[in-house]
Amino acid sequence: MKRYKITVNGKTFDVDVEEVGAQKSGYSPVSVPMAAAPAPAPVPAPKPTAAPTPAARPVAPRPAASAGGMTAMKSPLPGKILKVMATPGSSWKKGDTLLIIEAMKMENEILAPRDCTVEEVAVASNQTVKTGDLLLRLA
Repeated sequence: MKRYKITVNGKTFDVDVEEVGAQKSGYSPVSVPMAAAPAPAPVPAPKPTAAPTPAARPVAPRPAASAGGMTAMKSPLPGKILKVMATPGSSWKKGDTLLIIEAMKMENEILAPRDCTVEEVAVASNQTVKTGDLLLRLA
């Protein structure tokens, strides 16, 4: 039985250590008391988390007036067409969702800029569009 004096966090303890098993080689290791373990580092308080980001706002592309009183609606951003609600001949109120474009894992609603009738739908679901590509023609 060996007795050690250990200091941990400023408190001293007397510890008895029992030797288990006999050494056959006649070798006897030198007993060296272990140094006191360093005090654990203080854990910093968790950083405050930022408020969750608000949902994507609907995107209303600027319609371009064209000949014949029709308005060409062009894509305001590159992405993939997820859903097309507009059909040729259908009437829509200002602010209605005409189609949805996915860009950078966000769904962006393309809204009717005014009360209108859809004359032409130039895109389909799962189609990839670039900024400025024709989406719809409105009357």
